[in-house]
Amino acid sequence: MEEKTKNIYKLHDESLKWINELEFISDEQIFLENLLSSHFLQLSSSEHYDAARKLIKKLKDVEKSGRDLMDTIELHNKHMATMIENLQLEYDDRLAAEHETIQTDFDNYLVQFKYVKKKIFGIIKKIMLDHKQKLLINKT
Repeated sequence: MEEKTKNIYKLHDESLKWINELEFISDEQIFLENLLSSHFLQLSSSEHYDAARKLIKKLKDVEKSGRDLMDTIELHNKHMATMIENLQLEYDDRLAAEHETIQTDFDNYLVQFKYVKKKIFGIIKKIMLDHKQKLLINKT
């Protein structure tokens, strides 16, 4: 197989990895939403309300970005699959540039998601510690 053909297959494999990662993150987002829902009362307290509201909005924004990115990657992947199926295996500079742009968008998306995830875990951890301290105080 010549080098140009290998490059298209490599890009195709990378795009499949992106899709798998986005699908996994989608499951994580559902978990985070359930985690936030299970602590709804504590999150609605005046102490946590503003931070929780901002985090929920950021989580929704990241979810939308993820769906948009998934659509972009799937379209890119279909384009490469069509090239492979039709034996149009000439490596195209536009395809490489598009792939690089998607890689950058994907990396930025991961940073955003990890930031939101860290913040959600942080606020939930604080709520759980506060709850644990209240239980200890009530026992004494």
